[in-house]
Amino acid sequence: MARKQSRTLTDSEHRIMEVLWQKGSATVAEVAEALAGKDGTAYTTILTMMRILRDKGYLRCRKENRAHVYIPRVDRETAARKAVRQLLGKFFAGSPGELVLSFLRDEDLTPGELDDLKKKVLESEKPGDES
Repeated sequence: MARKQSRTLTDSEHRIMEVLWQKGSATVAEVAEALAGKDGTAYTTILTMMRILRDKGYLRCRKENRAHVYIPRVDRETAARKAVRQLLGKFFAGSPGELVLSFLRDEDLTPGELDDLKKKVLESEKPGDES
C-alpha cells in the first residue's frame, strides 16, 4: 500500500525550496550544485523531489532550451503558515493559544524578549476587537 503523500514540506523538500526561494528560479542542476556538500543528495533524487514538489503545487516548471527551470508557486510565508496550521491541528487541537503556551513553557525567554512579544500581540489586535 502506497504511503499517503504529505501536503506540507518534508525536510528534504524544504531544503530544495529554500534554494528556489533564494534564487527565484533554478534548474535541477543548479539546485543540486547549491545543495552539494550539505546533504549529499544525488541529482536524480533532487529531480524526483522537484517533480513531487511540482505535483504538490509548490513549483511550476517551464522549458528553456533543453533545461527545465523550476519556479516557486508558493512563497516561504505561505508555506510556513501551512506548516503551522498542520502543526496546530496535529498537536494542539487547532488552538494557536496552546501552541504559544507550549512554546512559552519550553523556551527560556529573557524579560526583553517577553516584552517584545507582548508588544507584538498588542499590535496585532484588530481595532474594535473587544474580546
